[in-house]
Amino acid sequence: MTLKTGYLTQGNKLIEFEQSLKDYFGCKYTKVCNSGTAALHLLYNSLGLGPKEGLLTSPVTFLATANAARMCGAPVIFADVDPNTGLMTAETIENALSKSDIKIKVITVVHLGGRVCDLKAISKVAKKYNCLLVEDACHAPGAIINNKNDNYKIGDCKYSVACTFSFHAIKHITMGEGGCINTNDHKIMSDVDLFRNHGMQKDSSNFINIPEKNALWYYEMHELGWNYRADELSCALGLSQLSRLDENIEKRISIAKLYNDHLCNTKYIQLPPVEGYDKSNVWHLYPLKIDFISLKKSRGEIMQSLMSVGIGTQVHYIPLFMQPYYNSKEKNFPGSMQYYLSTLSIPLYPNLSNNDVKFISSKIKKIIDK
Repeated sequence: MTLKTGYLTQGNKLIEFEQSLKDYFGCKYTKVCNSGTAALHLLYNSLGLGPKEGLLTSPVTFLATANAARMCGAPVIFADVDPNTGLMTAETIENALSKSDIKIKVITVVHLGGRVCDLKAISKVAKKYNCLLVEDACHAPGAIINNKNDNYKIGDCKYSVACTFSFHAIKHITMGEGGCINTNDHKIMSDVDLFRNHGMQKDSSNFINIPEKNALWYYEMHELGWNYRADELSCALGLSQLSRLDENIEKRISIAKLYNDHLCNTKYIQLPPVEGYDKSNVWHLYPLKIDFISLKKSRGEIMQSLMSVGIGTQVHYIPLFMQPYYNSKEKNFPGSMQYYLSTLSIPLYPNLSNNDVKFISSKIKKIIDK
């Protein structure tokens, strides 16, 4: 149907997808773009990150979380994480802020693997240091916190100025490539909308020059923007994916529970922390912590052994301060290093069957027990 509308970009599917996302997450504004990296870059740019206004974020994340700030020319520093969850905490953030000689304007928390940071506590630290709080929620669409102390959905921006999602091929919602920014701030929304389309001003009330009469083609560019638009076919796919998000989250939770049942009490393995099988963790990843030293096998050996029986694994992520580009002056990140050196992500996606989970678990046990 989308091919028959006559629009391959900037059409009604984009508008429909944005409205559906806004309704689902419960925020005032949603803007869809062509990647999660674009979403972060657009947001950081709209918030004014630059050479004198820096970013604080987690080192245990994909490159884009920090790279998008560097694309704005902003300095980047890191806060350590909890070694068990890989998440920044209010304490690690305040510790990093108190020691920083760089002016930090934005704190970006990362809801790693589908597990949610303590936004309420972190927002208090952000306000104390006059920082804007942003959520990189690429791993956590549909996550909900619902307890006696707090209630919110990731994406409603209750505690943050904005939240970004990725719709990459392996995410909970996929467009192949894509992303979005959620916010309750009209100025952020307006700036993002402008910058994702080359910075082209088409509202005559904003024109600096006076065009000729009836110049329907006329536009002006006052600031640099980019082509970060999403196409109609991708938005149609995103709409279809969004309609299945809750169902797929339930499948992911069920798979995580099965892994926990099969792998519990396995020597040298620590399972992911579980507060309950609810949507406080939407299980983008299932990260095992393995005592490779006591096991006397390297992570690479374990990965190769699993690959030999058709099981792919991954490490999420190499801490950003280890990347030559960042070469952080601060090297003391014990929580991040402990998390990185012990973690291995095993397969988790909605189409995994119970037999698949049983097979994967049995092979892991067999390799560990050798």
